[in-house]
Amino acid sequence: MFHTPYGPFDGNSWERLCQLVFKRKFAADGYLNIPATPGDYGLEGFTKSSGCGYQCYCPDKAYPAKDLYEKQRDKITADLKKLQTNEADLAKVLGPTKLRRWYLVTPTIAHNDLLKHAQAKEAEVRGWGLSILESDFQVLVHDGDHYAAEIQEMLLATGKAMDFGGLSTTLPALEGSAAEYEANVIRKTRARLEGRVASGKVGTLAEKLAQQTLKEFLEHDAHFRRINEEAPSVHSRLARLINGYEAHVVEACSTWEGTPQELTDKIRNGLTERIVRELAPAIDETGAAQIARLMVSRWIAVCEVDYG
Repeated sequence: MFHTPYGPFDGNSWERLCQLVFKRKFAADGYLNIPATPGDYGLEGFTKSSGCGYQCYCPDKAYPAKDLYEKQRDKITADLKKLQTNEADLAKVLGPTKLRRWYLVTPTIAHNDLLKHAQAKEAEVRGWGLSILESDFQVLVHDGDHYAAEIQEMLLATGKAMDFGGLSTTLPALEGSAAEYEANVIRKTRARLEGRVASGKVGTLAEKLAQQTLKEFLEHDAHFRRINEEAPSVHSRLARLINGYEAHVVEACSTWEGTPQELTDKIRNGLTERIVRELAPAIDETGAAQIARLMVSRWIAVCEVDYG
């Protein structure tokens, strides 16, 4: 999935969303979508009265900016060529309408070179002298923000939570050393047991609990990787939820007046409840509890959860 300010999308889900947006936004202009059967004409919809054509593009996964630019560039080149190849068929689809504008609608513009490429292709396409194009034909690129209000409205109408940005849909990378993480776990494990068991038993129990916490910490990345591979959209929502909950964790650690173990339980249970509330039925309570255990172990190791 490709992560956008409006949530995760692939090519198909982005096109479906765009079609809903276009039908809503351009209804007064007589918007018509063009099904990709029996062939792809390089045009997914157009407005009869204003002569604007629309083509959607979203990659199926994240790419570095350079690679994304090249894919967007090649998409413009290939689809504009289809206007020439399919001129006769498009003339029948468009009827009396001639295209004055052709828009590539993509979640984000990877590089300003894409705008330069659009200008170059515009001049080239005008030179073809196609019967389906106006003499002042233009090639334009729109990112998702051109349709922000309509996108949020459609997400709400289809029962999806609105995303106003600000929270990452990926978890931060680990930057410390293994020795540092192990030392954090051992120190905090002793704090969790202090005052709860006889002093003579702390060493044995602390070693056992620390090993369990380290085991869960090490399992964390692999578990989240499996979720991302098998259900990338769920992974994005989960990561966003966790990043939002982490602010609560930091505040709770700074103001907590109870015991370390009570704080650990509160954070773990709170995360479990939030996952179930926001991500069911994709993640059930058992799965949520497992994720919460792994996540709290990570927070203990990297010092997001601390006991003062």
